[in-house]
Order: sequence, then structure tokens, then C-alpha cells
Amino acid sequence: MKNYIDKTAIIGDGVEIGINVTIGAYSVIHPNAKIGNNTNISSHCVIYPDTEIGDNNKIYDQVIIGSDPQDLQFDINKKTFVQILNNNIIREHTSIHRSTNEDKPTKIFNNTLVMANCHIGHDCILGNNVIMTNSSLLGGHCMIEDYAVLGGNSLIHQHVRIGKLSMTAGGARVSKDVIPFMLLGRNPAKHYCLNKLGIKRYGIKDDDYEVLSKAFKILRKGENLAKIEPITEDLQYLISWFSVKSERGHHSFI
Repeated sequence: MKNYIDKTAIIGDGVEIGINVTIGAYSVIHPNAKIGNNTNISSHCVIYPDTEIGDNNKIYDQVIIGSDPQDLQFDINKKTFVQILNNNIIREHTSIHRSTNEDKPTKIFNNTLVMANCHIGHDCILGNNVIMTNSSLLGGHCMIEDYAVLGGNSLIHQHVRIGKLSMTAGGARVSKDVIPFMLLGRNPAKHYCLNKLGIKRYGIKDDDYEVLSKAFKILRKGENLAKIEPITEDLQYLISWFSVKSERGHHSFI
């Protein structure tokens, strides 16, 4: 299908545009950006140089992707960028900053929903099927793992990891890591139960769910996960997650 590029849009030199792409009124695509097939960029968006956007993405009005990181030590002459893969939705007024590391972009994988007024800081990585609810804010170098959900107005400190299938409550102030499969809320933020609905929607049930329930109780007591049997795939993932050095430590339990 034919591309539609509004006559008021500005397309820089060296921009690569796929097929069936829409670029709305007054949007600016800076030089050497890449826009994949079937991607829709609405009006008044700014896509900065070298940004890579894959296929089947929908980017709503006034989204800014690839602007300079808010890091006073950053050398703006470095060639860094943002990479967005496929099937993502990025809603109005969201900003996504390019990385500070020339070898690794700020990156969003696949099937992620970033709701309106969110901010994704430099060097963040968002996995697959992540949901950032309205006005969630990520400091630099955050890792948001697959199927994690950030409640509205969640504030995530730099260098924090948000584990797979975890969820933060609305308004949570997250200054440390969030353990996979857990719900985190209240202020000060603490883990208070399993993310039961998210886990079951993902398809973890019966004996596998019971193992995670045991894991929550063991962690709450401060004991070793290795004492749980059987060691399921999800439990092994959880054990491996704790083996990775944390920059921030993790939140405690209620």
C-alpha cells in the first residue's frame, strides 16, 4: 500500500521509510531515522536522528523519540539512539530519550503499551508486553521485564529492575528493584502479595502457581528459595533473577 506523508511533515536526509506508513501533520523525522512497515506516526511528533522504529507501531500525537538524555555528563556529540521493535503503541505526549552508551540503545521490544504522558529515560530497556500506565516515569538505566505493569503515576528511580509479571500500584514510588511475579504498592513501597491475576492470565496455574505462592512466603521470611521443591521453570527464573547483581537492592515485604 502507498505511504501517506502529510504535506506539512518534514522528512530529513537519509530517512528510511517502509511501506504503508503514515506520517501526520507537522511531524518532523530527523536525518537517518528508520520507520518500518505499517507504522503510523500522528501529528506534531518529533523523531530524532538515527532512531529506529520497526513494523506495525502506532505513535500518537506529540510524542518525542530520541532526544538528548537528561544527563549533565553526556557528550551530545556521541552517536546514540532509540530502538523500538514491532507492534508497540505509544500514546500522546510521551518522551523517550536516546542512550548514553554508543553500543546499546534505549530500547523497547515488542507488543508494549506506553500510555499518555509517560517518560522513558536514557538507557532504559522495556521487554515484551509491558504496560506503562498514564504518567509513569522511568529514570535512566531502568530494566522493565516482560509482562510487567506500571500503575498510573508510578515513579521509577534510575537503575531499578522491574521483574517479569510484576505490577506496581498507582502512584508507587519505586526506589529499589521489584521482584518478579509480585505486587508492589503503598508508600513507602513494599511487596505485599503475588500478582495473582497477571500470573493466571499468563497461564501459570495449579502446581506451578503453588510453587510461586511458596516462593512468596519463603522470600517474605527471608529464607532461601532453593529449599522449595519441585524447581519449576518459573522458580528457576526467580532464583536466577536474584543471582544478578542489583544496583539498588529490592523492596522489602509487608
